[in-house]
Order: sequence, then C-alpha cells, then structure tokens
Amino acid sequence: MAKDREGSFEVGFGKPPRSTQFKPGQSGNSKGRPKGARNFATALEHELQATVVVTENGKRKRISKRQIIAKQLVNKAVGGDPRMMPLLFNETRTQEDHLADGTRDAVFDTVEDQKVIDNIVNRLRQLDRESPEMVPSTQPTDQAETDEVP
Repeated sequence: MAKDREGSFEVGFGKPPRSTQFKPGQSGNSKGRPKGARNFATALEHELQATVVVTENGKRKRISKRQIIAKQLVNKAVGGDPRMMPLLFNETRTQEDHLADGTRDAVFDTVEDQKVIDNIVNRLRQLDRESPEMVPSTQPTDQAETDEVP
C-alpha cells in the first residue's frame, strides 16, 4: 500500500487520498435532488389543500380544491355520468368499510375514556332526578352499601 505524502495515511480500496475525499458539508452528488424539493405526492397534497374562492348559491366562499373535486364528482354522478358513478361508489364503499372495521379515528377509544364518559352520564342523570335546590351528594348511591347495619 502506498503512503500519502501528508502523513501515515494508507491509500487503497475504500481509502482514497485525503485530497480527493469529500470536505465537511460537501455532497457526494452535487447535482442531485436539491434540499427541500418535494416529491409528487407531497406536491399533489399541497395543491389539494390550497383554497380558492367560489360562488355557491350566490355566496362567495373559500373552499379547498379537494372539496371542489368531491363536489364535481358527486354532481356528475348524480347527473347520470356513467364514468363517475363507479368512482363514487368505490370511494364510498372504501369509507364504509373503514367505518365498519372500526378503523376510523375515535376520540374516546380506551376503556378509561369510556369509564369517565359513563361516570359523567350517570352524574348528569342523577342531577336530573334531584330537585334544583339539592346539592349532589358525594355518598355512594348503591343500595347494598346504604342499607347495611353496623
């Protein structure tokens, strides 16, 4: 193996001379994709989220391009366009399948959340049964606990 003139650094396979190595911050592919460049899916999502002003029923409002596409799809399918009906049916079937599978985003999806909700509902029902003058009791309302004799 040949020795580099600047020191005891060995030059060989996987060890290029120091003068040809990449400097700190230098890219190995300087003409490659620039930083911050978007791929097609990101650019498409960005455009679908962009809002435009439309006049609907005589009123101007801002809606996203995604909403405009959905409105056009539904309107054309309802109007009888045979090419739009399968697209609409496939999309609604997909959405219905997700709802049936329970894959939709649930806000209260844990057992603890359900216990808290049930507790709140029970307290509200109890307040409805009591007159407005009475303050809610903190004592247990279970009959087995209140009827026991010491």
